[in-house]
Amino acid sequence: MRGADKQIWRLITYSEHDAATNMAIDEAVLETHAIGLTPPTVRLYCFAPAAVTIGFGQKMAATEIARIRREGFDIVRRPTGGRAVLHADDLTYSFVGNSAGAKNEGEATVHELGEFRWSPFLSPTINGAYKEICRGLIDALRALSVQAELGACDAAYRQLHDCFLATTTADLHVNGRKIIGSAQLRRNGYVLQHGSILLNQDQQLMHYLLTGEHSEQERHANLFEAASKRFTKEQLQESIKGGFETAFGCRLVVGELTERERLLAQELRQKYLLPASDAAPVTA
Repeated sequence: MRGADKQIWRLITYSEHDAATNMAIDEAVLETHAIGLTPPTVRLYCFAPAAVTIGFGQKMAATEIARIRREGFDIVRRPTGGRAVLHADDLTYSFVGNSAGAKNEGEATVHELGEFRWSPFLSPTINGAYKEICRGLIDALRALSVQAELGACDAAYRQLHDCFLATTTADLHVNGRKIIGSAQLRRNGYVLQHGSILLNQDQQLMHYLLTGEHSEQERHANLFEAASKRFTKEQLQESIKGGFETAFGCRLVVGELTERERLLAQELRQKYLLPASDAAPVTA
């Protein structure tokens, strides 16, 4: 940070990729940030084709994986925890930053990237960082006239396959129904958090993909319904940009993946190609 200037972070604007590529890019951004080559970063993306992501340690039967693929959906194991998330008619965000105590080659982190400079800023606790990052999302939704709140701890969460059937302290809800589900990965104080913002998702589709049965349950909130208005990707991107700038007092500048990030993502992609069986978690 120079003088009274705001910290300058990076915004990677909306793009579409297959599931393995999206997870590989998120990890590549985390890795390059952890060695001081890139600033804190917000990225927005969708899954093409639509996909189900499952948590790092989550178990799924081969029959469930086969059904998801048979219905035309991709499937990938995330580097983050949590339960299964359907990425269809949603917008996914990822956030990469560093917390107090983050280390770079054994030294306290104060990075420089060209003329830019930044210091650790996130809480060293998992719940603290969740709240700080989710504050940016709350501010973004407020700009769209939607009032969202952090959820509370739900002891039954780990017994469920479907992320959106319960709201935890990592998630945002509107009138008791989850609208954003998030998950986090921490490595030596460096943080990757990503999550799904539901725009207009079919209420019953995820239940059918997981069980093969139909349900009339209203499982989640949709942004377009909560706002009584549809938004373009550009409008969503602008509100998310403003939300994080307000929450962190930073300035998000549009940028692209670096060549190193692109090459690293290509290398990492292979480990995210989930076999058609109950695969073991990917290597962290």
